[in-house]
Amino acid sequence: MSDDHRPDPDALLKTVDEMEKRRHEGRLRIFLGMSAGVGKTYAMLRAAHQRLKEGVDVTVGIVETHGRSETTILTEGLPHVDRKKVHYRGADLEELDIDAILKLKPELVIVDELAHTNVPGSRHEKRYQDVLEILEAGIDVYTAFNVQHLESRKDSVEAITGVSIRETVPDSILEKATLVELVDIAPSELLKRLKEGKVYLGDKAERAAQNFFKEDKLTALREIALRMTAERVDQDLQKLVSVRAAGSPWQTNERLLVAVSHSPYSEKLIRATRRLAYNLEAPWIAVHVDTGLSLNDTDQAQLVKNLNLARELKAEVITTTEVDVPSAVRRICRQKNVTQVVVGRPTRRWFRDLLEKGNLLEGLIHESLDVDVHVIRQEGASLQRPSLIDEISYYSSKTGPAKYWYTLMAIIAVAGFGTLIEKFIGYRAVGFIFLLAVVVLSTFGSIGAVILAATLSTLIWNYFFIPPKFTFFIGNTEDILMCVAFFVVALITGFLTNRLKYHERLIREREERTNILYEILQDIAAATEKSEFLHKVTQRVGHMLEANCGVLLKSPTGVLEFDELKPYHVDLAVKDCAVAQWCFDNNKQAGWSTETLSEAAALFLPLRGPSEIVGVFVFKPKRRTRKLDLEKENLLLSIVRQLGVSIQRHFLSRRLSEAQRLKDSEKLHQTLLSSISHEMRTPLTAILGAASALEQESTAKDSAQVKTVALGLHEAADRLNRVIENLLDMSRLNSGVLSLKLEWHDCNDLLGVVIKKLEKPLSQHKVNVQFLENIVLLKVDYRLMEHALANIVLNAAIYTPPGSEINIKLKKLEDEFNIVIEDNGPGIPEESLTKVFDKFYRVPGSPTGGTGLGLSIVKSIVELHQGSIHVENVIPHGARFIVSLPLEEQPSLPNEVNNG
Repeated sequence: MSDDHRPDPDALLKTVDEMEKRRHEGRLRIFLGMSAGVGKTYAMLRAAHQRLKEGVDVTVGIVETHGRSETTILTEGLPHVDRKKVHYRGADLEELDIDAILKLKPELVIVDELAHTNVPGSRHEKRYQDVLEILEAGIDVYTAFNVQHLESRKDSVEAITGVSIRETVPDSILEKATLVELVDIAPSELLKRLKEGKVYLGDKAERAAQNFFKEDKLTALREIALRMTAERVDQDLQKLVSVRAAGSPWQTNERLLVAVSHSPYSEKLIRATRRLAYNLEAPWIAVHVDTGLSLNDTDQAQLVKNLNLARELKAEVITTTEVDVPSAVRRICRQKNVTQVVVGRPTRRWFRDLLEKGNLLEGLIHESLDVDVHVIRQEGASLQRPSLIDEISYYSSKTGPAKYWYTLMAIIAVAGFGTLIEKFIGYRAVGFIFLLAVVVLSTFGSIGAVILAATLSTLIWNYFFIPPKFTFFIGNTEDILMCVAFFVVALITGFLTNRLKYHERLIREREERTNILYEILQDIAAATEKSEFLHKVTQRVGHMLEANCGVLLKSPTGVLEFDELKPYHVDLAVKDCAVAQWCFDNNKQAGWSTETLSEAAALFLPLRGPSEIVGVFVFKPKRRTRKLDLEKENLLLSIVRQLGVSIQRHFLSRRLSEAQRLKDSEKLHQTLLSSISHEMRTPLTAILGAASALEQESTAKDSAQVKTVALGLHEAADRLNRVIENLLDMSRLNSGVLSLKLEWHDCNDLLGVVIKKLEKPLSQHKVNVQFLENIVLLKVDYRLMEHALANIVLNAAIYTPPGSEINIKLKKLEDEFNIVIEDNGPGIPEESLTKVFDKFYRVPGSPTGGTGLGLSIVKSIVELHQGSIHVENVIPHGARFIVSLPLEEQPSLPNEVNNG
């Protein structure tokens, strides 16, 4: 099988990778419609019923029927998960319960209205992000949305309908789908359904009929939906065609191709192809084939200009490396299912055509390729047939003068060596030495150098060695044929050897490029923070391409950040910052080596993620005189594309974390309100009751009753004070503004104050305190540590029955100090031991009262002192809290203190 008829190995590998990736993910089926009311949800539910009959585990995640009776009937008989209620601004709103779906793990879940925006505080901002997480869990999803919600079609739909589209989904969703099913209906039939109340009800239907639901607008939307679906089908076909082995292109749709070189006449071919594609309403491809010839600065600039022109005219630009241009074009025609090829009218170049086996047109026609070939006439100098000198100079102009000098010196050396040994081996054997020299030189030089070596070898052999010597006349016919054969063999052998060398270089460059991309992907995968991999990647690219590289990222507010403190920042002048901003705003490359703001000191490339632009890549070359060649430019663009995808992934991860924090904050807020309202209401009720009792004359006259009421007021005030202190301390701890006032304090005195302060709450318990005999000083914040110990002791008093023992023991170890607080109450359930220090956590079955903040505050205070706390159950019952604090070197004390 020839190379032309092999499947593309890159396409095969890409297909295998996609299949492997999708094997571990759920499959996405999208029901697409031109507008509301076409029957997307109805069709989706019918498909779900069919899968249910096939024995598939189907669950309805969320479906919006909008009061349509036919749709409501179809929801019956399908299992569903309850919607999650989210409290927002005083109202309970319903959303998709993604946690319930992941826990249930059905085979297929139905999720309607993919473009929906979730309530703030939900895990994800958009419902399509919920769907992506469900797919990653290996669950299939059926979903639906209208064409106006696709990000790339938003502007067109707004222009057609005059209605602002607020909710969109990225185009990458379509790429992720395994099947896109168009639910189509004629606009006239849809308008009839609207009048019958099958789309909207009441006033909403009237407003829709007056604005959005007009036959001309619906027809335009229908065309967009049909075209988009056709494009998706065409993309699927391209993936299948790219991996098939042989055969002609399938002419399911017109697709044009134009071959682009560094010739200035390529501009005319590009514009002609654009006109043909526009008239045919067909996509088109611009292909550049790198044959290995080195281009000078002028030709390189012209090539870049030609390819940029093709990009501006909306062509798909492909660059490939191949020695044989017709073979490369035929291969791409098969891979991309091209039906028409546009080429320029070639001029006859007998020498180049001999070496390159004909021109592009002949190469395309020679093979039985089922494509139409358009030949565009050229004008002016391009029609003139070049001379032999011009054709040779085509190759020689691509090679630096050094290689020609080395070639000349080598041939002269071989001539000198041949002169010395001619009398021993004969002049004909000398010819073989010259031939060997041409072969060796072809492995180091270029095509031009090979031509020079073959020509010089022939002339020198003829002039100095073939009789009669020192003349170009050859008397023997046999020698004439041998001289001609020598030149042809030397030329062909040198050309083929040079081509093999080029193939070797091509394989080596591909390997190096693959290694570079692999190393960059490794940097991205191994980094935990985006600043880490951005610094590594910019350093690696800068070293490889001799430039200073940096990245400017989009801030959370959506503007471009110029943060000089970032490790991946690069110094820019004020005018260069303006170019970077233009690049970000217009999503186009600008600056050095481009045609936009080319006086800038750096090249600015937009970093594009799957659904948004996330920043700008800055490429500041150390030498501005030489532009990047096409191979390096393509490598740089590949790296920038990968960076854009990786950065957006980090952005999405950060947004997910922020949404999770917002959800946790909302949950804590609700828990706090519920807990604090109860904790404050109880003492306030007692205070109000006591105040009412004191207002009564009978109470005021009874001193014993007044004393009882006062005691109750005191207890209620203490309880309220504890709640407020806990709240204030937790607020300071969370904000990070709480600073420790560390001083030396006697641990016995500290514990004694705590016991004295809690005398009333501990009055119904037996408290055993084991003080230390010697003075041990701790460097602590007295108020905070007193608060922490009081919380633990009070917690033991509250959650143990009256009459229980509470044992408190102080232990001095070698390098730490332990405070052990133990009770003989019911203990703590095993599953709660790791949670008792969480905010607002209360052990199930605990008595009413308490905020669940006490132990969380204790843990934060102890850790601020570089200590630790843990809890364990005591056999047969009870709980033991152990506070460990660092024991520093004791300060010197006055003698009277030691003796006291």
